This record gives sequence, C-alpha cells and structure tokens, in this order.
Amino acid sequence: MKLNHIKKHLDITKKLMTMSVVLGLSFVFSADYLSQTDIGIDVSNDSIVKKKKQIQILGATVIERDPNISFASRLIGNVKLGLEDAVLTCDSAYRFEDGRFEVFSNVHIIESSGIEVWADYAVLDPEVDAVEISGDVRFIHEEFSIECPALVYDLESKLVSYNQRAEIVEGNRVLSSDNGVYSSNTDRLYAGGEVDIIENDDHIISDSLAIDRNDKTLILFKRSTLKIEGAIIKCDKGNYNGRLEKGWFAGHASMEDEGGYLAGDSIVVSRNDEEGTAWGNITVRDSSGAMTIFGDYAKRTNNYDLVEGELVRLINIEEGDTLKMNSRNLVREDNMLYVFGGVVFEQGDFSGLGDSLSWDRNSNEIWLLGEPVVWSDEDEMTGDTVKMTLKENRPELMKLMGHANVLSPSNDSLDHQISGRDLDAVFKGGELSLVDVSGNGTIQYYSTDNEDIVSLNRASCAHIRIVFLDGSVSRITLLNNPEGHFENLTKESKANYPVKTRRAKPKL
Repeated sequence: MKLNHIKKHLDITKKLMTMSVVLGLSFVFSADYLSQTDIGIDVSNDSIVKKKKQIQILGATVIERDPNISFASRLIGNVKLGLEDAVLTCDSAYRFEDGRFEVFSNVHIIESSGIEVWADYAVLDPEVDAVEISGDVRFIHEEFSIECPALVYDLESKLVSYNQRAEIVEGNRVLSSDNGVYSSNTDRLYAGGEVDIIENDDHIISDSLAIDRNDKTLILFKRSTLKIEGAIIKCDKGNYNGRLEKGWFAGHASMEDEGGYLAGDSIVVSRNDEEGTAWGNITVRDSSGAMTIFGDYAKRTNNYDLVEGELVRLINIEEGDTLKMNSRNLVREDNMLYVFGGVVFEQGDFSGLGDSLSWDRNSNEIWLLGEPVVWSDEDEMTGDTVKMTLKENRPELMKLMGHANVLSPSNDSLDHQISGRDLDAVFKGGELSLVDVSGNGTIQYYSTDNEDIVSLNRASCAHIRIVFLDGSVSRITLLNNPEGHFENLTKESKANYPVKTRRAKPKL
C-alpha cells in the first residue's frame, strides 16, 4: 500500500540515480545518524511533549541523495533500520525530511520478543507507533501466524489490525475473517466480517468473535454456528472454553447432536459431561425428530431429559398422526417418559387427563394415574388407573383398573353407563370398538322410542361385553348369571332420575 506521493518519488529517483553520491558499500551508520530529534519539555507552556520515536539507520549498501532535493534520501541494498526493540531489513527505502520511511521488497521485521513480519512494502512514521505494512504480509508470533494483503502493527501496544481478508493459522486451526485485531501481549484475537474457523472436523462460522489463546476461550459477539465434535450449536452471543469443552450461549440458542435438539433463550453446554441446560422458551426434540417438547426450563444429558414450566407442551408425530400433551413437569429416561403435575393429552377424537402419566415408547404402553379419565369421541371412561397401548399415536388397547366406568351418549341428555371392577377396551382406527367389563358389572342402557318415551334397561352380572359400531352401542351381551329389569321412563320420572355427571373435557 503506497502513499500518493510515491509516484512522484519514483520520478525523483531517476534524478537521484544520476546525481547520486555514492557514500560507500556495506556502510554501517552510527545509531544517531539520520535519527530523529528528541523533543523534551516545552518551557513556554509547561507541557510535556511526547518524545519522538527514533528510527535508526543501522546499515545500507548505498545511500543516494540529491542536494537539490532535501526531503528524501534513498537507501539501496541490505537496508537495516532500528525500531526500538525491533530491526527492519529490506532491499531499499526512502527517508523523508519529516522522519518517515518507506521500505520496499523483502521487508522483514524481527523483534526481541520473537515476533517476525514479512511483507513487500511498509511505511514507518516516528510520530506514531504503528507501522503500515502491505503486500503478501505474514505476521508470526510463536505458533500463531497471520497472512493478509495488508495490516497495521503497533510497536508500542503490540497490536496487529487488518481490514482485508486474512488467514490466521495456529496448529490445526485455520481462521479466516475480513477484519480483526490481535494482541501479542494478551494473546487475544478479535475477528469480524464472515469469520470462518476450521480445526480438524470442527467448523465455526460467525459474524464477530474473539479467541483467547491462553485459556482456549472462544467469545461470540454476533450470530454464530459451531459444529464441534458432531454437535451443531447456534446463538447470537456466548462463550466456549475449548479446554473444558463447556460453553454458555444466548439469543435464539440451540444445540443439536445425535441425541436430539435443545434450544432456549440461553443454554449451557458441557460436551465432556454430554449435558445441556436451557432457560426460557425452551424446545427439546428427541433423536428421531418425532417428539418435541416446549417449556420454561430444560436439562438434558445423554439419556435423560427434564423439562419444567407453567405449561410444558409435548407434540409427538408418527405416520401423520399427532399426539399433543400438556403438563407442568416432564422427565425422559432412555425410552421412558414420565409426565406429572397434571396431564392433559389429545389425539384426534381421543383425549384424556390425570395427575401423572408414564409412557414406555418401546412398547407404546401408557399408564395414567390420579383420577384419570379418557374420552373416545363422546365416550367417557374412568377408573383408578388407566393403562393404554398406542399404535401410531392412536389407542389400540385400554384397561381401566379399579372402579371402572364408561359413559356413552344415548341422546342429548342421557348416557348409557357401564361399570365394574375392571374394564378392557379395544379400538379400531382410533374409535372404540369393544368393551369387556369384569367383576360386579352393571349396565344402564336407554332405548328411545320417541321424544316422550324412554326405556331403561338395568342389568348386573360378573361379565358384560358391549360392541360399538360407528361410535354407538351396537350389541350388549350379559354373561355369568345376569340379573336385570326393564322400565319405561316418563318425562317426570326421567327428570328426577339421577344421571352421573360427566367430567369436563379439556381443550389443548
């Protein structure tokens, strides 16, 4: 990167070449020769003026100067300059009256700390601490290197800054970015503008980040995607400790790996412990992608999920059928799911509620506890405990254990009622097909001849079987010594006849 007046200087060079005075070959100048004047204390205003940096000419093969041109001298061959604790070598240079140097070709800066810089061109100004360097620049600090078209290096603060696409290499890690700042004092790099990091199989993409080489910490300032050891992490900001393989991420943060998906307003990830924790608007998805859970807080390990919140929502989709479930707490261990704190679920016309629920996803067996109730279309089934078997999210078999009861609508105001100790139900296509009642079975069945005449058939026996067709009772079979009676109900007797109150069906 040359200054605007360089072209003019190149024209002057022709005159300098013809009018030059050859001062000597391999001539080494004293440290004070052509160095800058020191400025001390300005007594007139009692202010301390900053002391100019000295750029010392330590050697050159030839120095040329035109007496008629006082602002520039030319140094040719094996040029060597002293920059405080650094030494610069190059093929040629210009020195101007204001103390600036322009150096050309095979530019090499080496500091006592071991920092080295290679380039094609540089500008040195004693008024400032920074060196402008360009042309195939390569900066080396220990095992850390920067390669870019141009950079600025501050000799005092040891800061390197670049504003063109650069490649930064350290060991197996290669970082590319459009701009950045590196401090060799703190070993910290700030990079921005389409940052891309590749290290073995890991890949990081970010708009802005910082890397601390000392503690192997990655700090993310803008939207970033991290692909680390098979996991994909996304966030708006966060930090990750590569040594501990642990990080905090926020702003639409998420982590996805072979175990599933975890997202929230903020998450903490520990790759060593295979653990993730999320807070605020959380989403948890299993490895199959079929089950998704929403809540306020989640903790996830390799084979364990915990989700809590004012409302924990579960959606399970299999073969196009969707099962929805609401609760306050949910725990997954391997293929077992435990839901408690009040449970409501719904799949098409099939729904239910209870205090708690367990779901073996291997066998698709569900246990519903705590005054459970299940609805199949308009049929209501209750018991002390409900056991269900699902197929593609739809009920296939169900068992009501203890105080089993079924209410099935007869008309708008009356329900058939089937009760017993236990009840087994079979479903076809998600609809109730067959009911078997065992142990002290009783049934109240209504037949309606017209709006005014209703017949009630009461019966009891050890075993009752009811067949349903299109959601309605088609046939009732009483087994094992049935007893019963039949009566007609008038409007008056029907109004006074006790009817079992239905449970309110919840809406998800």
